[in-house]
Amino acid sequence: MWQKFVAGACVMTGALGFGWSLCGEMDSDIWHLKQQKQILLYISGEITYLHRPMEEIFDLTAGKAEPPYDMFLSGISRRMKERDGSSLVSIWNEAVRDKTDGADFSQTAVRYLAEMGNCFEYEGEQLQVEALRLFELELDSEIDRLTVKKNENSRMIKALSTLAGILCIILFL
Repeated sequence: MWQKFVAGACVMTGALGFGWSLCGEMDSDIWHLKQQKQILLYISGEITYLHRPMEEIFDLTAGKAEPPYDMFLSGISRRMKERDGSSLVSIWNEAVRDKTDGADFSQTAVRYLAEMGNCFEYEGEQLQVEALRLFELELDSEIDRLTVKKNENSRMIKALSTLAGILCIILFL
């Protein structure tokens, strides 16, 4: 009898854990996009008001960014200081490609990180700042969309995972 109780507890733990992990993935996407927005705001402020070189901006931003973005930005700054003739956009895209196989970034975060790099294609500070502001609006709308989706679906996901665990217990025991 006690084996059935242990098995039922394991099934419920697995079902609940699955539901919580799905909700955690949604929270992770929102967190990554909010971090990218903070990075974006800091970069555009540095470009607009202090007119610093981009490698210096990335160093300063890396000091204020949360992991894993601090390593990402410091890597870009390090590559820019090498002065090998590569453009900022190509260095950015190469760094994003390197991060796609890592477990630190979600797919949504990688996609928006790659799009952020396209904002640096423009010549002149004013055009870059305007492109960054447009991208900021896009990030805001995606954060709002994901937050609404999370609020709608998280309660349902948790309830369905609990019910699935109960159904498995009933069927297998």
